[in-house]
Formats: sequence, C-alpha cells, structure tokens
Amino acid sequence: MGTIFDSWRITTAVIITILHIQAAIATKTAVFSGVEGESFTFRCEYPNGLTEKMKYLCIAECSSYLIMTDKHNRWETKGRFSMYDNTTGSFFIVRVDKLRLNDSATYSCGVDISFNPDYRSTIKLNVSQDNV
Repeated sequence: MGTIFDSWRITTAVIITILHIQAAIATKTAVFSGVEGESFTFRCEYPNGLTEKMKYLCIAECSSYLIMTDKHNRWETKGRFSMYDNTTGSFFIVRVDKLRLNDSATYSCGVDISFNPDYRSTIKLNVSQDNV
C-alpha cells in the first residue's frame, strides 16, 4: 500500500511541476507603447496544435473578455477591439482603435483549452499623450 501511495505522490508532484513550468513559459510579458487617439496593433503567438481553439483578449486576470473569436482567418470586431486569427502562422492579431490613457494595462492573450489551463501570453501596454 505504501509503494502505491508513494508512486501516486511522486506522479502528482511531477504533474504539478510541469504545470508550473508551462505557466512560467506561457506568461512572458511583452511591453509596448501607444499614443492616445491612435490605433495600436500587436501579435499574440500560440502553439501549432491550438489553431482550431477559441482565442481571446482580456485584462490581466480575465474576469471578462474584451474580445473573443472562434472564427479563423477573418477579422472579428467588438467595439474598439478587433482580432484576426491567422491559423497558418499560429498567431492572432489584435487591434485597438482610438487608444485612451486608461487603456494602459496588462492584457492576456489567450487560447481556450477545454479541461486544461488556457495557453496565455501577457502584453503590457503603456499609452501616453500625444506631445505634438
């Protein structure tokens, strides 16, 4: 009985370690700057095997989506946010129109993976006033 329990405990520890490593890899933060009133476009990459999954953009902890799509290779728009999922290149493009100062935030680009943690990358956007 002790051997089975020890084996289960080791297996659980390995799985948790792998999930922590995946989370650390998937949470690299890219920092970008934009100017108030202008449009801003950035790219979110994801692994090849996730092309058919739903993609989304949210603020940091993702209590709600700013935009999401399960459409591929075409633009989807919601308010000032637009998204294009390029399945050939395994990335999606996000465009934010008419940037506002309060758009300065940390965003998560995500791929919904059923029954597993989502694949996410992090974008930090700093919006400044036009100095002209």
